[in-house]
Amino acid sequence: MSVFNPLTSDYSSQVFSTIGRNLYLESELADVHFVFRANDGNERVPAHKLLLMAHSDVFATMFNGSWKEMDMVKIGDVSAAAFKEFLQFFYLGQVKLTMENVAAVMNLGEMYNVHECSAVCSKFVKNNLNIDNILRIYGLAILLNQENLKIACKIFIGSNIKALLKSTGFLTCDRKELATILQLNWITCTEVELFEACMSWVKAVSKQDDLTEELVHDHLGDLFHEIRFGSMSLQSFAALIPKYGNTFSFHEQQEIIQMIADPSFHPTMFVGNRTKRCSSAEGCSASMDIHCERLISQSGSLMPYEIKNLETTVFSTNEPVLLRAIGCGMVGIFTQNNYSVLEKDGVPTNITLVEVSDLNDEVILYNANDVLNSAEDLRIFLTKPVIVRPGFTYEIRLEQTLPKSCCTMDLLKSRVELKSGIVIQFHRETTLEDDPTIARGLIFELIFQRIDDNVYCNFL
Repeated sequence: MSVFNPLTSDYSSQVFSTIGRNLYLESELADVHFVFRANDGNERVPAHKLLLMAHSDVFATMFNGSWKEMDMVKIGDVSAAAFKEFLQFFYLGQVKLTMENVAAVMNLGEMYNVHECSAVCSKFVKNNLNIDNILRIYGLAILLNQENLKIACKIFIGSNIKALLKSTGFLTCDRKELATILQLNWITCTEVELFEACMSWVKAVSKQDDLTEELVHDHLGDLFHEIRFGSMSLQSFAALIPKYGNTFSFHEQQEIIQMIADPSFHPTMFVGNRTKRCSSAEGCSASMDIHCERLISQSGSLMPYEIKNLETTVFSTNEPVLLRAIGCGMVGIFTQNNYSVLEKDGVPTNITLVEVSDLNDEVILYNANDVLNSAEDLRIFLTKPVIVRPGFTYEIRLEQTLPKSCCTMDLLKSRVELKSGIVIQFHRETTLEDDPTIARGLIFELIFQRIDDNVYCNFL
């Protein structure tokens, strides 16, 4: 005799989905109303305690304790509209997010410990970061202690800092938001550019074009001493004096010169950090590389994989990393059950790296030319490391004109777990019929570096 379990059936899912839609914002069966202040009085939003308690331990504690008999809950500092969007997680399993309401909805998710809400909001925000909203979103990530969102914001700020420093959003940001930028170790601009941007900010917020020491210190305060003058060259700092000399006291100028000239000097006014926020890409230590090795065995397969004129490798990551290099396997000609080398100088190949969002929007991150050959594996070191971040897929497109029967023998992993919890997942690849976890293709290795406060790379 078979047993039908409605809780695990497709029919069950449809029923509960229908129930949720029917109960959402329905007053007749509601046993609690959330009350919000509105321009024309109070607005009441109906809900059902059982559903709220099933999805939130905070609501469960509320309605099992002193709030058990209450049918009215007053909510302050949150709009009724945002709360209605938040309630969709309980009734519909989805939410309609906009950049206008996402901060309030995410805050509610944190307040009532609804992890799915926080995760969905964070992903939505990461996919919609731009120059105009990045500082506000970074402030929100700090306020709500959203670590993954903070990392995403740091990466966005670091790699878009030049455009950000020239934006209206930067010139109108508050002092707290400016402080978040000055605290970053990884940004792709020079300290001189950062200093000049701070001076432009002071002019904007003070509405004064003539800068003085008093004016700068009134608005920047201690942030002025966060600027890493010690990381500048003496020539770079001297070039600032004709234009900005009035913004420094004599003792500040003296201390800056000593910081630059004497590495052992300990300043008393400035933080004294002489570390450049970024260094050349070539300065990245190879010892810090993280190798995503895809080869299952060195011997390969007896069955060749015929390489197409357009080879596409698609991958994603669960953590932000820097892609430094791409490894392509050796290629040859397979005819009459024999594997032979390519003639002459190999095959010219165009390499394109594309970032693809959930909306299928594409951004070309890298484009270059190289040569595939039979003599050895080809490792293509990017001239400028590229940021790879969660929430996106990345396509490496290798385009070439190949001779007939050009192939590779490599057997590849479809998923690679790296150290420190980094996972690289490969998508939409040709696989073996008897084992879909084994992929065929041309790219056998990706070389990454982790992004943290100890890695500074200049992508200029």
